[in-house]
Amino acid sequence: MPRRRSQQTVTFVLDDSAEGNDLDAPGGPDPAGGQGGPARRGRSPQTRRRRAGLVLGVAAVGVALAVVLVDRASTQDDTHEAIERTDGGVLDLSHAPRDLWSVTTDGGTPFVVDDLLVVPGRSGLAGFDVGTGTESWRLDELAGQDCSASTESTAGSTESAVGDGTARFVVCLETAADEVTARLVSLDGSVVADGVLDLAAGTPTVGVGGVVLQASRDAAGAVVRATDVRTGEVAWEQRLTVRESGLEWTCEGSVGGVLRTEVRSGVVTVFGCGVWSFLTADGLVVDEPLALTTVAALGDGTFLRSSGTAVAGPADALAADGTVRWTSEGLLLEGGAHHGTTQDLILLDQGDALLALHPGGATAWTAQVAARQVLVRTADVVIVQTIDRETVALDAVTGDERWRRVVGPLSDALPQRVGGTGADGATAILVGPAASGGYTVVALDQATGDVRWTQEHGGDPEAFLAADGRLRFDRSAITGLG
Repeated sequence: MPRRRSQQTVTFVLDDSAEGNDLDAPGGPDPAGGQGGPARRGRSPQTRRRRAGLVLGVAAVGVALAVVLVDRASTQDDTHEAIERTDGGVLDLSHAPRDLWSVTTDGGTPFVVDDLLVVPGRSGLAGFDVGTGTESWRLDELAGQDCSASTESTAGSTESAVGDGTARFVVCLETAADEVTARLVSLDGSVVADGVLDLAAGTPTVGVGGVVLQASRDAAGAVVRATDVRTGEVAWEQRLTVRESGLEWTCEGSVGGVLRTEVRSGVVTVFGCGVWSFLTADGLVVDEPLALTTVAALGDGTFLRSSGTAVAGPADALAADGTVRWTSEGLLLEGGAHHGTTQDLILLDQGDALLALHPGGATAWTAQVAARQVLVRTADVVIVQTIDRETVALDAVTGDERWRRVVGPLSDALPQRVGGTGADGATAILVGPAASGGYTVVALDQATGDVRWTQEHGGDPEAFLAADGRLRFDRSAITGLG
């Protein structure tokens, strides 16, 4: 019999600075799936992944590395309470991990929900204990299906298909000729609901709160709807603006006027020829801009809109109804492993400077550093990587520089491009391509920047995952580390 698992918080971290995805390269990928589009250092709102470690719709990305941090229940209540408020909290990174167990994969993309490792594939959907690698349950009838974690719905604060909310279910999609079957799987391995959706309503995407999103065109224009897998009913439906001009770049690569949906940073995005819309997880339109724009939920019902093609373009904090609450300038830097209270700083890339704002829009500090990626955020430090690939630690309260490490022969294997990060309050791990091939994991002392340990792994990994038992995913197998 399947074992019932205790409730946990699961958080996922990804940065899109992977090998082959140069942040300084002009001409980012087109949201409609083609190449081209406005130049914005190679980034677009579509360069984050749909599930743990997988980048969605980015033809230019080579090896994508991710870190998935899971916080399991224990008697260390105070420690876990702090970690549960954050993304990327790891209990102990003081030593280099060793291999404990291994699970073979066969084509699916694994992800972690609570203390459960979920592995979809050609042989079925299986759940394994994160700590021991023991198989808890297997559903052979779900072989070859597209499965994702689905978080609970908290308007304005959830993080997409695997985000800030607590994942309670797994949603699996089985596509046939003209319909798709959606199944809701509980964490004990039971299929608790299923339903058939018409593909004429659009390509399905797993949304927040156990819903499946579909967007399509009709005689009146365009519409996106969310169907609750548990009931089979439409949870919400929203009409979208379709423009005949002004969004020509969204038509590149678009096939037959198809609309696509994505859930990232707490926001539903619908894009396609003439359509560029951002909605809350509950279906309220936040913005329908005329230019390439990124909209991310800040977690308090506010959404930050970064627009324009320059680094120092306008940044507006919007209410869910689109009302502007405050305005600043810069490109929002998301991601980075969290540990402990992080002051909820909003970090804006202003080119040669990094601006830190409090949630209400007041300036916390400005640092004269050309940050292009946030690696780690803690109560004490914010660690960033610069345009010159330097790793810099800034005081989280004042913005003063604490230490700096440059990439080169003296870098002690510090990765030039960081694709994954983790933190335990004293140590930060950086994951990136190794000079000799494969990838490297480097552990840095957060206070001094000194290298504590390094590991190199061969092959061409899709993702590196770290947890309170830690996991490594190398395409064909998942290894438990300790």
